[in-house]
Amino acid sequence: MIYWAPLLHMYQPTFQDSRVLRQIDKECYKPLLRMFEEHDNVKFSLNINAVLIDMLYEFDLSDTIEILQNLVSSNKIEITGTAKFHPILPLIPQKESERQIEINEEILKKEFKQWERGGFFPPEMSISSQVAKYIREIGYKWVIISGIACPVNWANDQIYTSPNGLLLFFRDDILSNKIAFNNITAKGFVEEIKGKVKENKEKKQKDKFIITGMDSETFGHHIKKFERVFLSKALELINDQKEIKIEFISNLSKFFPINEEKIIPKDSSWSTTYDDMKANIPYPLWDHPDNRVHTLYWKIVRSLNNLMNLIENLDSTQDWEVENYCNTARWFYDRGICSDSTWWANLDRGPWSPNLIYKGIELLMKSALNAQLALVHANQSDIGEGYFDSISFYHNLLLMELYSNTKELKRRKK
Repeated sequence: MIYWAPLLHMYQPTFQDSRVLRQIDKECYKPLLRMFEEHDNVKFSLNINAVLIDMLYEFDLSDTIEILQNLVSSNKIEITGTAKFHPILPLIPQKESERQIEINEEILKKEFKQWERGGFFPPEMSISSQVAKYIREIGYKWVIISGIACPVNWANDQIYTSPNGLLLFFRDDILSNKIAFNNITAKGFVEEIKGKVKENKEKKQKDKFIITGMDSETFGHHIKKFERVFLSKALELINDQKEIKIEFISNLSKFFPINEEKIIPKDSSWSTTYDDMKANIPYPLWDHPDNRVHTLYWKIVRSLNNLMNLIENLDSTQDWEVENYCNTARWFYDRGICSDSTWWANLDRGPWSPNLIYKGIELLMKSALNAQLALVHANQSDIGEGYFDSISFYHNLLLMELYSNTKELKRRKK
């Protein structure tokens, strides 16, 4: 028996254009979820960041959430935990990570009444030993991470755990990317699984599992009608196979033994390559040492983190303006710390969009301004001025970098 445990990830940044979100909902979210309603053998783990749930309500797309709620109620979908605004968890302070996880849970518990901590999807599958440690301490049972994070011989007939008992499920990166980039058909995918079944029989091996994971937006938005051409077709083909079963990731521990060896996942993401690992660059699309935009961004964030620490210690009960500025700083910080600003800043290796980079930067700058104004009204502006000046300085350098990089890109295209 081969168990296929698929995971999909739904997310949009808080500053996504409403027109684009409506388009994605029309092309992907609704068609994908309605397709799931048609098949009896659906067992998909799904991560949906709570920020997207908020946005679907905000733009009168709550009917999409209703479809999802029905799929959860009918046991076709299980919802994982995550961080609400999609930050790269290993790159932000633990207390901020835990806050993002907590505010995400608040929405999940409200929208999915029976929801409880089970699986966890770290944004971009970005993991570190510290993140794995506190995910378990918070109460999650398992985490899905990239196959490249596995520090030992990769096994798909047993389950590894971290030292504190977190179940570690590794995505089949090769197969997942074949699907995500439309390099395999539904028939080819099922034939590949059937090949593993045949190989098991010939070698008299035990049952195995395959975990795939990719963006939901692949199906219908990035690749038109792909929810039909690939997923629906794959579900139909698998339904006719007695030795292939679709299962929730959460249920794999019922069928497979736990390896006695405790392991610590390697720092990595689902976009990390072997060359990145050799160069000790675990999160290349968000924190690359040769990417000056990344470098300046994290200098801003570090100073802003210090400002946020300062305002946390203020007594906001004495002055409503202090409280208002503190709350406003927090509101912008939570949303601005998302992964998108640095993801769009990859001139040499992926997407480049100065405006989308700056949409996130602008949120952080508003957070910094309000944090410093809170200190002003608390008569403590002097303790934050150094951090605020640093943020302003690196912000100006970052603007120049966006300009010069765009000029460089234009030159290359000539």
